Amino acid sequence: MKEIEKLCQKSYTKLKSSKALYELGQYSDSASLSYYCMFLMAKALLKKKGYDAKTHEGVIKLFSLKYVHEDTFNYETYLHLPSSQSKREDADYSAFDYITKEIAEELISQAEEFLKESEKFL
Repeated sequence: MKEIEKLCQKSYTKLKSSKALYELGQYSDSASLSYYCMFLMAKALLKKKGYDAKTHEGVIKLFSLKYVHEDTFNYETYLHLPSSQSKREDADYSAFDYITKEIAEELISQAEEFLKESEKFL
């Protein structure tokens, strides 16, 4: 399988896992995987155009440039990616658990929306 296909596959797997963790009440881990679902899809789409970024920030900025500003990726949907990154960092690194059931549910919905928009570019 090509790298792009593998990244897409991993993206969908992260969403599936996010939903499973949500059902188990593991909201922080669910939030983290919702972010990674979007992040991996963004990486796949960048690879499709021949680009690669080494950092999370790099992927987010390059995706904005190549897909939102230079292409037709929906801006509001794109915003789910950077906003979920900060929630993912809270979920993964904070000693306190700020991710509620409602936040985790919202991130799952945003990841689904991001994937749906991304499918237009595959």
